[in-house]
Amino acid sequence: MTPFGIDPNLMLVLLFLLGAFLGRIVNICIEELPREEKVGAAWKRVGHRLRHLGSRYHIPIIGVYLSRSRNSTFSYRRSHREALVELLNGVIFVLLYCAEVPLSGQATLQQSGLFSAYAPDPLAVNSWLTPVMLLNLRFAFHLVLIESLMVATFIDFDLKIIPDGATMPALFIGVVGSFLFGMLYLVPVWFQEPSVVRLLGVYFPDQYRSFFVVEKVPLWISQYPHLHGLAVSLVGLVVGGGIVWAVRIIGQWTLRQEAMGFGDVILMAVIGSVLGWQATVTVFVISPLCALAVVAFSIFFKRSREIPFGPYLSLGALLVLLGWPKIWPLAERICHFGPLLPVLAVVMLIMLAGCLSITQGMKWMLGIPLYFQDEWLDEWTSADTLTYQAGENVEENQGRWDLNTDAHTRAGRGTHFNHQWKKGH
Repeated sequence: MTPFGIDPNLMLVLLFLLGAFLGRIVNICIEELPREEKVGAAWKRVGHRLRHLGSRYHIPIIGVYLSRSRNSTFSYRRSHREALVELLNGVIFVLLYCAEVPLSGQATLQQSGLFSAYAPDPLAVNSWLTPVMLLNLRFAFHLVLIESLMVATFIDFDLKIIPDGATMPALFIGVVGSFLFGMLYLVPVWFQEPSVVRLLGVYFPDQYRSFFVVEKVPLWISQYPHLHGLAVSLVGLVVGGGIVWAVRIIGQWTLRQEAMGFGDVILMAVIGSVLGWQATVTVFVISPLCALAVVAFSIFFKRSREIPFGPYLSLGALLVLLGWPKIWPLAERICHFGPLLPVLAVVMLIMLAGCLSITQGMKWMLGIPLYFQDEWLDEWTSADTLTYQAGENVEENQGRWDLNTDAHTRAGRGTHFNHQWKKGH
C-alpha cells in the first residue's frame, strides 16, 4: 500500500536515505538545542548551522568523515557517534514503515501492524482519506514523534536534561495534527466492555442502573472525528505527563529526592499527544523493563544512582509501535474495565507509595542510610579555613610592618604592579 504505487523495495531504499539525511539534522539538533533555553532561539541556532555547513557534510553517514580536515578538532569518537545516529535513524524509518504499512499492493487495512478492532477505518465513516492515505499519513505523523525522541534521547544521555526545543514542536504537531486529520489515532479515546459496566451497576440503586447501559464505543466518536482526534491527543497528553508527575511527587515524598525530571514529564506528554493515553500507559510500563539491566550495571559497577530515564521512555514508545500486534491484546483486556480504570490507577499509585515506604523501612532496620547524600558536606573543614584566609589576606603587608620585599619576589607572587600603583610609581 505504498503511495502512488511506488515499488515497495524502492520505497524502503528511499526511506532509508531520507532517515539517514534527517539524521544529519538530528545530530545538529543534539548539539545546538541545549545551548538555548527558549524554543525559538534554539531552533534559530539550528537553522543558522544548516545554512553554514559545507556541501560534503550534508552527505548522510559518510559526510562527517569527508568534511574532516587534517587539523580538525572534531574527535573521531564524535564522528562515529554522528554516523551511528544517522544509520540508526535510517534503519528505524524502514522498520517502522514495514511495521505500519503492508507492502503488498493488494493488502488491506486489516493487514496493517497497527490494526485492531478499535482502529480507525476511513471507509466506515465516509472520510476523504483512503486506506493508503491513512496508513502513510499516520506513518509520517509517527515519524515526527520518533525524530523528537531521537533528539531528546541523545541529549539526555549527554547532559541528563531534555530541553523544550526537543519536545515542544512535536507536542504542537501532535495536538494540531490529531485535530486536523481526526483519524491518526491507534485506538479511540474511550471504549469499554458493556458487561463489565452493567456488572458495576448492580451495586447501585435501581433508579441509577439505567446509566450503566452503555455502548462499547461512544457514538460521538464517529459523529465528530476531528473533535475526537483532539480529545485523543489532549487526554494522552494529560495522562502521559500526569503519570510521571505523580511518580515525581511520590518519589519526593518517600525518597526525599527527585525520582524523575521535569523533562521526562514533557517527553511523556509528547508521546501521549501522538499515541493516545492507552499506548502511553503501555510505554510507561515497558520502559522500566528496558532500563532494568542498565540500572543494575550502573549501581554495581559505576556506583551511580542516577540514570537518564528519557532514553528508555523513547525506546518503550518505539517498541510499542513495532510490537503493537503482540502488545495491544494484553493491554486491551485492561482497557475493557471502563469506569474502573481511574480506580485502578489510584490503587496502583497507592501501592507504589506503599512499596517505596516499605523499602525505606527495611533500609532503616538494616542501618542503611535512608536518603542519598551528595558529596557536599554541610560542615566547615580545614580546607575551607585555609581558602578563607587566603582570600582575606590579599595584601602582603596586611597586619604587619612593610617587609620591603624585592621586586622579583613580588613579580612571582603577582603583586608587583599592584605595589607600584599603591606607592605611586
